Amino acid sequence: MSDAKCGVCGKKGEHPIASVPGVPHSAAYCKECFASNAHPYDLVVINTWSCGGYDECVDWWKNMVNDTLKHLKIPREEFDKDVFALDDNDRIPS
Repeated sequence: MSDAKCGVCGKKGEHPIASVPGVPHSAAYCKECFASNAHPYDLVVINTWSCGGYDECVDWWKNMVNDTLKHLKIPREEFDKDVFALDDNDRIPS
């Protein structure tokens, strides 16, 4: 358990630490985010960008992206803009 904020939604409290599937990174997850298969947004954006965009990703990754966007209430269009903004800026989206 970690006494830190959830790496997905920012909820403060004591949360377990788990690895992000397919990415060499661990994060704190509150119960709601873990149950929703939601993951840290910036990591989802960066890894999707590294694959060449959403359409180039494997199905299990697309499912994880969809679950994350649904849980965080982020439209797919906004996500795509954040992914392709990396091409223009070569930096992590804010």
